[in-house]
This record gives sequence, structure tokens and C-alpha cells, in this order.
Amino acid sequence: MYLFRSCPYWKNLIPLLFLVLVGCGSAPVRTLPPEYKTVFIDVANNKTLEYGAEERLTQAVVREFQRDGNLRQVSEWRTADLVLEMSITQYDLDPVTLDNDNRAAGRNLVVTVEAEARSPQSGETLMAKKEFSGSGTFFLSNVPGGRREDDVYRRIAESVIATLIEGWG
Repeated sequence: MYLFRSCPYWKNLIPLLFLVLVGCGSAPVRTLPPEYKTVFIDVANNKTLEYGAEERLTQAVVREFQRDGNLRQVSEWRTADLVLEMSITQYDLDPVTLDNDNRAAGRNLVVTVEAEARSPQSGETLMAKKEFSGSGTFFLSNVPGGRREDDVYRRIAESVIATLIEGWG
């Protein structure tokens, strides 16, 4: 407090300090042109032998687009400004540790996805085919609920959205 009382210019510094702090805040950066407002998320193509992986990935991407809020999801590709197409190209689930009965107690999951986005009206590619990969180590438990791949798919979905909307990656 002594510093503020002894400096006759402190009242002038408060608005400047406020502007600096506000300027340091993060605002979403959108490099995707503003005319693109809707997206159709096609069900992922599963090129692996893991049953149901395409549904889990697609659901994770839908949830992340809803959470992000920059593009509104539509249910018909003809009415969308963008069509997002994805393919799961790798799904590797390997044991990392064994229990006393020599069964896998922990596993490492690696999922690789190719994704691209295009305009259905013009055919223009807005995000060229790009590879996204996620991994995670999971220890088996008796806790019901979440599946082992949920975190991996969520991270992949976040990367796809960041690349498409913000140009990261």
C-alpha cells in the first residue's frame, strides 16, 4: 500500500495495468474462414479389426465439436458447410504388465486416425488428409463406467478440431 500512496501517478497506472491483463487473456483464434458455420461428421471408417472403434471415435469427435462450439453439427451432409471424414488406420493394444496369474493387468493403447475436411458444395479441401495419433496406458480395474479408449479418442478429437478450426498442427 505504501507504494501506491507514495506514487502520485498510481491512479493512472491502474487502467493501463487492466488493459495489459485483459490483453494477456486468451481469445479463441479462428483461421477457418467465417463462412463455414456447420459441419457434418461422417461415421469413421474402421480399417482395423477392433470392433466398434469407429462408433467410439465418432462419438468423441461429436462431443468435442459440441463442447468447442465453433461449428454447429448438422445431420445431413448436403446442408453442411464442411464434411469431416475420418479413418482409423491403427489400433494397437499391447500388455505392459502382468498380474500374479500371468494375465495382462495393464495395457498400452495406440490409435492412429486419418482425417480430412472438405466443402460439399465447392469440393474444396479445407483440411488436407492428416494423421492424428493418441496413446494411453490403462490398468485394469473393477470400476464400471468409462472405457479405456475414451481419453485417447478425446485427445485425438481435440487435435482434429484444433487443426481444422485454429490451424494448429
